[in-house]
Amino acid sequence: MIVLSVDTAHAACSACVFDTELDRALSLVSESMQRGHAERLTDMVAETVASAGVSYSDIDRLAACSGPGTFTGVRIGLAFVRGLALVLKVPAVGITTFSALAARCLDTSAGQDVWVLQDARRGEVFLQGFGSDGDPVHPASVLSVSGAGNLLREKTGLAVGSATRLVDLPAGVTVSEVSGIPDVAVIARLAGQVADTTTPAVPFYLRAPDAKAQAQQVRHHESPLSVEQVGAEFANILAVIHAPCFEDAWDNEAMSALLKTPGSTALLATQNRNGESLPCGFVLLRAAADELEVLTLAVLPQNRRRGVARALMRALRQHAEKTGTRRIFIEYAQNNLAAHALYKEAGYTQNGVRLNYYKSPDGTLCDAITASLSLHDGDQSHCQPTRDRL
Repeated sequence: MIVLSVDTAHAACSACVFDTELDRALSLVSESMQRGHAERLTDMVAETVASAGVSYSDIDRLAACSGPGTFTGVRIGLAFVRGLALVLKVPAVGITTFSALAARCLDTSAGQDVWVLQDARRGEVFLQGFGSDGDPVHPASVLSVSGAGNLLREKTGLAVGSATRLVDLPAGVTVSEVSGIPDVAVIARLAGQVADTTTPAVPFYLRAPDAKAQAQQVRHHESPLSVEQVGAEFANILAVIHAPCFEDAWDNEAMSALLKTPGSTALLATQNRNGESLPCGFVLLRAAADELEVLTLAVLPQNRRRGVARALMRALRQHAEKTGTRRIFIEYAQNNLAAHALYKEAGYTQNGVRLNYYKSPDGTLCDAITASLSLHDGDQSHCQPTRDRL
């Protein structure tokens, strides 16, 4: 079995192509970084696949680290493998940080219990214990630093992870020399051992996230893109793209229901990479008479600043002109500077403000800007709500 694994949940961006029959990595690339995982991941995966001497059609399974880790980083990796899994029609699984670190420890020091301790900040620790056979002996938990020390007081074995320096370890627990960042090859190996691949690869959260999406840092050249009109049969793919873009992303059921509404359709952008068409963004539309409303626009984080949003805007206008649309309505958060620049460049004119329309998870309110594009003269109307992540 050939497994492609990625890890963007920690202070590194990593990808690996692993052959389970040979029990070794065919190719592995890993770079330390605190931010910029989304921008680097797509190219890194392409490099890793090419270096392994395989094609995407050779891949039997996909895997990503599901956390605990940085909130945005976890979602970037999982969104990538889930989207690619839909295209390649292979399973995608999530492997926890706990399992990956414990397995790596047992590779180097068999016969001991392993205690994985990850820094959860706020004076807390993420903890899970594993026996010498690799099976859990203590459930994944969030504990205070002192509480973790108390739990380990009578324990023996190895400790691994970013919080080993924080916890007062007993004499019977030794700090392992294994890195606190999971080995992406171990993630691939564990993924190949998963018997039930029907469970979706989802983030492994032990508490509610409190991180913000990272800012874009690197500008990339545009990649070959194509845009096609799709319907409810593509709801799964659109939901996967939507997931890393919004805190309250629309799931498959909601996406399907929207697409089945009369007048609704979606324009899906795909990126041509090594002969494969990989979904990377979409815009969801709803028509009423000769007007068109944009319900949401989303581009996968790793594909932003590659011309995807512009391609979708061009396709949107072409679709509107073909269907006799008189005016297109769109809306975006006032603090979304990327959306403002995109729509201004596309010719949209601001014609309204909705005060305190958007509410972030921390309760902060933000105004909404309503804008429109007239395709024919003599048109006045009000704007409708939309959502966009560029």
